[in-house]
Amino acid sequence: MIRPLALLRIIVPLYALILLILYLRRDTTPPSDPETKSSPPLEILIPKTIHHVMIAIPKFKPNSHSISWQQSGWKVEYWTEDACSELAQELNTSYAETFQQLPSAVLKSDFCRYMVMYGRGGVYNDLDVHLMKALPWKVMGPPRNGSKGPPSLIVGLEGDATTKGLPRSPQFVQWTIASAPEHPVLLDALGRITERTPEFLKKQQADKNGDADVMNWTGPSVWTDAVLAYLSCTDMQLEKLRDLRMAVRIKDVLILPKRAFAVIQGEDHKNPDILVKHYFSGMWKHEKSWWSKLLPFG
Repeated sequence: MIRPLALLRIIVPLYALILLILYLRRDTTPPSDPETKSSPPLEILIPKTIHHVMIAIPKFKPNSHSISWQQSGWKVEYWTEDACSELAQELNTSYAETFQQLPSAVLKSDFCRYMVMYGRGGVYNDLDVHLMKALPWKVMGPPRNGSKGPPSLIVGLEGDATTKGLPRSPQFVQWTIASAPEHPVLLDALGRITERTPEFLKKQQADKNGDADVMNWTGPSVWTDAVLAYLSCTDMQLEKLRDLRMAVRIKDVLILPKRAFAVIQGEDHKNPDILVKHYFSGMWKHEKSWWSKLLPFG
């Protein structure tokens, strides 16, 4: 019969050996989130790069808006006027000529954002746009039913049936744009601006005291026209866009309702559909433009 002390001398080393084996065979991989473990990475066509244009901003100081993008985990690029000019030369010499002819920082910033998105792709944002939801956004991936791949272009409504004072209905924001490189809508927007610049320059030279027609020259009107031309919407589809409540896919373009990119005061900012918030504090405040006429706080 084994004495208790002798039995203890056998059990303790055996227990220690078992613990040592378990320690050496442990999984060194940190535990993952159950949802992350069960869900494959989101398939997207949007490059993981954030773009900001910094024309006529001599001293840029990061604020809460720009920091929100810096902390997104995506690469952030800042485009100066020289960088925009170099990109224009790379893409098309006619773009370079147009860019140099544009007489104000607002016009150049508009044109540069389309060039950057066409040439590089990613997510463009004005410097006064705050990131509200972590990247990548779920809307960047394919729909749940799997019948279509991820969208190549994501646009958000600025104006719908409830919005007054905007030249277009519907109208799309261009303070935030998400796109794969070389999308036809961006190419069309660049082409429209290049073609109309000589005419707008003549008008401005004839009326030296007049304001540049930013809206129709490079701004949301020309952007909206390019988007709608590509979508080729029927009258019924246009009416639905003017009263859009849920995201809709047309071709390879995902159109988001107004709250996604253009959330307003009074709305629930915790709504998961709200992706960014625009604070309307950009450089247009320092130049005569259509914004100062439309916004009571401009």
